[in-house]
Amino acid sequence: MKYLLFALLLLTGPWLLAQHPVTLSDTAQISLLTVAPGEELYSFFGHSAVRVSDPVHRLDRCYNYGTFDFEQPNFYVNFCRGKLWYQIDAERWENFEYGNLHDRRAMQEQMLDLDKAQKQRLFDLLEENMQPANRNYKYEFFYDNCATRIRDIVRKAAYQITYDSAHVQPGATMRQLLRPYVARQPWISFGFDLILGMPTDKIARPEDYMFLPDYLHHVFAATRQPGGKPLVRAERNIPKNPLPPKEWKPGFLDRPFWMMCAIAVLGVLCMFHRRADRIFDFFFWFLLGVVGLIIALLWFATDHTSTKMNLNILWALPTHLLFFWNTRRTEWVENYFTATSMLALMALIFWAWLPQDMPIDAIPIVMLVIVKGFWRRYQ
Repeated sequence: MKYLLFALLLLTGPWLLAQHPVTLSDTAQISLLTVAPGEELYSFFGHSAVRVSDPVHRLDRCYNYGTFDFEQPNFYVNFCRGKLWYQIDAERWENFEYGNLHDRRAMQEQMLDLDKAQKQRLFDLLEENMQPANRNYKYEFFYDNCATRIRDIVRKAAYQITYDSAHVQPGATMRQLLRPYVARQPWISFGFDLILGMPTDKIARPEDYMFLPDYLHHVFAATRQPGGKPLVRAERNIPKNPLPPKEWKPGFLDRPFWMMCAIAVLGVLCMFHRRADRIFDFFFWFLLGVVGLIIALLWFATDHTSTKMNLNILWALPTHLLFFWNTRRTEWVENYFTATSMLALMALIFWAWLPQDMPIDAIPIVMLVIVKGFWRRYQ
């Protein structure tokens, strides 16, 4: 009989908890957890979560706004189109801690100095977000992610506190805020510079900085509540001793600029051999057209706001896919490649003054576009 009652308790416990929300005790503690960047692309920028601990109720769980389901229909299509749905999830602290330390991702825990009413309101808001009707949200990398959700819910629970961002040095753009996190991944950094458009180069407001977990951590540490009480009461590192960073020694293949220079030199050398030039042109214009098509699709066919108005399309035109196979010297084809060269030349002349931070690594390829376009006309 006792086993039957135990089984019923396991099955009905979550439902009973939902129907009768927990009232936190005086010993309850709520913390902001900031997780160090990881090795996978989705973890390069770190992670944020909220820990709620109450020994009276034997409650110790982490609320995490950064989960997604690979099994959702059309996952990769929705990801590319900017229609990916994220959700809040909760797991036991022991599991959260083990998973991050197993991945060699250190954590910083900031204990929030909230009164009992603020703690209860924050906990209730988290539990409300956990309801099936509220769990999902449309992910937006810069403006609606695991860090910004915590920023907003803590402000709501703490009665509209004003975050202290005085320590944030103004003047950085959203693109510049990203770069330190991909400094050891130069190809990914190059890829970001190719697909992110002009909106990424706007000057970030102080509140915008908090889309990154590290800046959320810094702002929380500096913020004081009405009356002068700090938002953060104490802080600790997990583990106590920092994990040694992995060594990174970049090789030639890890330097996009020199790889692009090598491709440009190869392209110029092939120009002196007709058959080699035709083979090189076939692949060069095709791949450049594919890059242009990706830029165009991210601009016009997705909900991503950060990939709109991308001026890299000035030198990587999707229309190359209509001409890469054409080796006939017709007037129409020659006019197309001449116009392509002139457009790339204008982009290169004004490279440093365009309203978008253009990728320096792409300059050798842009120069090759200019040379090859005119070469077809005047060879």
